[in-house]
Amino acid sequence: MDLSDKQMMEIAQHAFTRMDGAWFLALAKKFGIEVAWEMDVEAWKQFSYVFGKNLRKHYIPNPTWPDSFLQAMDIFCKVLKIEGREMSMKDDQIIFRITDCETQKAIAKAGVADCGIVTVQSYEGMIGGLFNRSIQVKVAHTKNLNHGDECCEVIITRK
Repeated sequence: MDLSDKQMMEIAQHAFTRMDGAWFLALAKKFGIEVAWEMDVEAWKQFSYVFGKNLRKHYIPNPTWPDSFLQAMDIFCKVLKIEGREMSMKDDQIIFRITDCETQKAIAKAGVADCGIVTVQSYEGMIGGLFNRSIQVKVAHTKNLNHGDECCEVIITRK
């Protein structure tokens, strides 16, 4: 079978989000939902940090704020199939509004979790890995599709 790069990316995106969900559901079944949420936060915190570190090592060797973070977010969103995303900047804040996210759709379908439980830690982790913990931010998840809002909104403010 000869698959295009686009087809391979679609398969990888689907596999990644479904594996994340399967892992979460398996934890919830065996240890309960609270433990699954706790472990999910820890896993995403670690994953996003290593993801940011890998980007710095292989693709963005001399990161600058905020441009390199925005590049990293473009990559992260392509990997996770977060397609409906708008970004704006206001004063010292970066604001993301997301309306189409594969992970959120899968979570909504399963009805057992909320992607917002890992959002803050994922953004903080990626920034920590990308900038070798030299940049501190405050991340606020102010709107959430899983709560009925029109979008997920994340506001990043550099400290």
